[in-house]
Amino acid sequence: MVWAARRGHSRDLLVPHRPKADPEGLDEDSHWELLQQCLTDTTLPLEVRTAGAVLLLFGQHVTRIAALPADALATVDGHTVLILDRTPIRLPEPLALLLTKLTRQEPPGGWAANSPRRWLFPGTRPGRHLSSTVLARRLTAHHIPVRPARTTALVQLAQDLPPAVLAPMLGLHVITAQQWRRRAATDWTAYLEARRGEPVGRQATREADSRRAALDGGPQQSEVPAPGGVSAVP
Repeated sequence: MVWAARRGHSRDLLVPHRPKADPEGLDEDSHWELLQQCLTDTTLPLEVRTAGAVLLLFGQHVTRIAALPADALATVDGHTVLILDRTPIRLPEPLALLLTKLTRQEPPGGWAANSPRRWLFPGTRPGRHLSSTVLARRLTAHHIPVRPARTTALVQLAQDLPPAVLAPMLGLHVITAQQWRRRAATDWTAYLEARRGEPVGRQATREADSRRAALDGGPQQSEVPAPGGVSAVP
């Protein structure tokens, strides 16, 4: 059709643009329950727990999570930080412990001797990190939906942080961060409409309890101590 129109063999065609559908996210309770599972469930593989927690907290693409170098984890002023782009992010203690434990794992046999660089998620091939396809498949196999989890994490972060802060913290273009900010405003309005009949005090209490339980590891878990919170380090 395009070829024929360009050569005058047919009339000009007007093809309407098909708008891109908004990505679907998780409901807030499911999101925090998954995060709590990643932080506390020792039956899950360590790389699944760690990658899942980074996904659910920071909304990173699996391709970027799989390619995180070991030196992305650092210490600033006595606090463990994760550097996703230009801004060190102070980690809650449960996630800091998971990432530290991950860096202390022995790489695949013969891998360390053949590579000058270490990865948080090393692959089986010398010098290469784990494939993002493999990592995504492992997350999905343990019931962590990659795209909805990323969407929900970015919406929640965009509600709390302006685009000028969010972009350099997560490695987003500032326009992309602005789009997530607009999306967060829309989702927040819909969320309030859905809970219009629920008392405001109960809403706040339930949301705070969900976050606290996820990051603290729940009252029945003692594997990790309570966190200091997630924040960008100036």
